[in-house]
Amino acid sequence: MNAKTWRSVAFVVVVLVVAAAGLRVGSSLRKRTSVTPTTESRFPFKPGDVFPDVPLTDSLGTHVGSVALVQGKGAVVLFLDPNCHGCLDMAERWERAVADGVVEPEHVIAVTRDPAVVNNRYRAEHGFSYPLYTDSASVFLMQHGVTEYPMEMVVGASGTIRSLSTDSKTPIDGESIRAMIAQ
Repeated sequence: MNAKTWRSVAFVVVVLVVAAAGLRVGSSLRKRTSVTPTTESRFPFKPGDVFPDVPLTDSLGTHVGSVALVQGKGAVVLFLDPNCHGCLDMAERWERAVADGVVEPEHVIAVTRDPAVVNNRYRAEHGFSYPLYTDSASVFLMQHGVTEYPMEMVVGASGTIRSLSTDSKTPIDGESIRAMIAQ
């Protein structure tokens, strides 16, 4: 190959590396955006959607449908992975909200794909007062496209999704959350 060909190949390689880096940075920046009814969503759900009924298992191995956990009372549903640092931040944030009386513990539930024994250990290690449920068949992932962790979803008492977010740092507006849960 002559010098001109080498320069062309080098230029293409540099462009591809820069493009790949840009995609990675863009992806990490998008992780911290909240979804509102007026923004285009990359999430599988959007505010106004009905919360799906997914088979879950509690810490004792009892099967329960996800709708039964929120119907008539509403809840903040946390999608967590115990191996994810941001997930721990979000879980602790909601535990502080419970401890401060911003939201009642029965209005916060967490869903993971880990078995109950892992969830029980994780809950005990961090002193969470709210329950962790197992989506052992990964239905939220496989059928509903929940791939962002951590993610919080506020579901109203009517079973309608009110908000979604992957932001584990923003302070919780208790009045707003309680209003959405009651809807």
